[in-house]
Parts: sequence; C-alpha cells; structure tokens
Amino acid sequence: MQNSRPKMIPVKDVRPETLELKRLKSRVERLFSALEEAIEVGSPDSFNSFSPTIDLCETAEAVRVSVEVPGVQPGNINLTVTAKDICIEGEKKHSQHTEKATSHLCCERQYGVFRRRINLRWAININETTAELKNGTLTIRLPKLTDRRGKSVRIPVESTE
Repeated sequence: MQNSRPKMIPVKDVRPETLELKRLKSRVERLFSALEEAIEVGSPDSFNSFSPTIDLCETAEAVRVSVEVPGVQPGNINLTVTAKDICIEGEKKHSQHTEKATSHLCCERQYGVFRRRINLRWAININETTAELKNGTLTIRLPKLTDRRGKSVRIPVESTE
C-alpha cells in the first residue's frame, strides 16, 4: 500500500500574530511620520502662519495628495518633491477688497505663510509627478515606480579561459 498522506504545501506565514505585527508596524510607521511632520512644522512662530489640511490617498498606480489652499494663487505656491518627501510652501494673502473692521466678531479663516512636509514611504517616479490647483484644492499625483524586488534577472556569465 502506498503512503496516502497529503503533501504539505509551503504557505506564507498567515498566523494571526504575524498579521497583527504587520498592522502594528504600519501604525507605528504612520505615527513616526506624523511626529516627524509635527516637529518639522513646529508651533507657529507668529500669528501669520498655518498648516493646510491634506488628504493622502493610495491606489495601485499612484499616491494622491489633496491640499486645501482656498484663495491661494498658483504663483504663491512652491512645491518640491524628493524621493523621501513632499514640501508644500506658500502664502495666503488677505483680500484687498475687505473693509477695515472696528472689531472682528469671528475670524476663522487663516492667512499668512504656510508649510507642509509629507514623508513618502513609497518609491515614487518624481519625473512624472503632476500638480493641479482647482477650486482651492491643490492635487498632487505621484506615480509609483514599479517594484522590482523579487523579480529574477538572468545575468550572462562570461568565460575568461
């Protein structure tokens, strides 16, 4: 009689402990990114500085950053992208059409210099990055580089004999 035991097929480690550790690692990485950004921005040095709000979204092909900058002209925004981070700087100026008020009853809009630095944990194709300012929202599209890890490449071996 033949041995009828099923063969064991190697499977990636999918134990609950491993999955939970991966989730924890991802959360800690996001926490450190947020802490680095908070340290970079620091507390506002003056009344005339602020940090715009952002949305950061990821798809299989790209990372999209949406930055709320209503009332800011494209010429007043300086956008710098490196392999490690994105830096958005600019200035939102007061409207010239506002009348001088005796006292402000409510002042929630922010004016002045702004700066926002976002750490990137993806391999980004910097040369194909695009930015568009529409209806007060700056949308930055950062295409991902195709991941080359895990691919095998045949290397020719030359003989020196």
